Amino acid sequence: MIDQSYFTCIQGAVYIPTQAWNAYQQWRDYRHDIIERDLGYAQKLKLNAIRVWMSYEYWVADRSDFEKKYEDLVTTAFLKGIRVMPSMFECCGREPRQEYIEDTGQFTATAVRSPGTVITEDREKWGGPFSFLDWFLDAYGNDHRILAIEVTNEPKTVSDHMFALELLKRAKGAGVEIPVTLGAQTLFDNILYKGNIDIFQTHENIHLSEFSLKGVLERAKMVEEIEHIPVWVTEWQQIRTSGIGFSGEYVDKGELRPNHKSMARWYHTYKVGNFVWSLMLKPAYLTGQRSVGTFSGLFHEDGCVYSLEDARAVANNPELVLEERRSLPICFNEVALKSE
Repeated sequence: MIDQSYFTCIQGAVYIPTQAWNAYQQWRDYRHDIIERDLGYAQKLKLNAIRVWMSYEYWVADRSDFEKKYEDLVTTAFLKGIRVMPSMFECCGREPRQEYIEDTGQFTATAVRSPGTVITEDREKWGGPFSFLDWFLDAYGNDHRILAIEVTNEPKTVSDHMFALELLKRAKGAGVEIPVTLGAQTLFDNILYKGNIDIFQTHENIHLSEFSLKGVLERAKMVEEIEHIPVWVTEWQQIRTSGIGFSGEYVDKGELRPNHKSMARWYHTYKVGNFVWSLMLKPAYLTGQRSVGTFSGLFHEDGCVYSLEDARAVANNPELVLEERRSLPICFNEVALKSE
């Protein structure tokens, strides 16, 4: 059974550096000084965890460089009282072709799958990703600087789910001490993996009302009590009354900017482990939200926050003092025009 310490509230953030457009770029362009700075911002909000995408493709391209950089991240975070939850693979985004991996276009550079469907849809090609997972389990499976091991994020298709289940079984079979989890879109998705998963997840990025969010959180607490398995909301952003926006449908322009305070208090009220999207102020991760002009996040690169109210709500500290700048980063100006 999972250690009872995992029932205590995790307060974390999804972390992608401001200048990285996808996970491959995040690791290729990794800089210690940027990580040191950004995790210092996380400390100011008393965050104790970050959720970070790995990159199988960059590991294949330059294994020694990736492994050195990942160790630097884990060490830097731990020294700041922050544990890392890696997401080993990603089912969202475009195929990991070189043109997409290297894309820096403000409207086009969105999430990239890892690995691509040419691998996930063919069991005979799973060996490479399994080797990546095995390296991680051997190096970090008993390393308590790691919060949990998320084997993949948001499987959707049958082949995605089959691939995810094999990853979970492989991780559990390795007998590691660190809990194993999966980036599930909904609480229901976890049922597919029951018996092979130590922590349930759900993603509640955008809700139309407080009522619907509270309903999810109440169910999460009920599942924890009945199943004795922690439930974490590992992605959340805000409440929007005008529309969700994931399919590019209309959203009122006033609701395209960060509004984390609209959700944050409920996570503190229900004491649900959670990860806000995101530590750094960034344009939307996925194409649908990017196309309508969505931004999310807390910190500018210089340490100013976009919204002091949001930062205070996430930190659960109404007295928190930080400099506020309610403008969007210059490097994202073309996207920002959508939300003006």
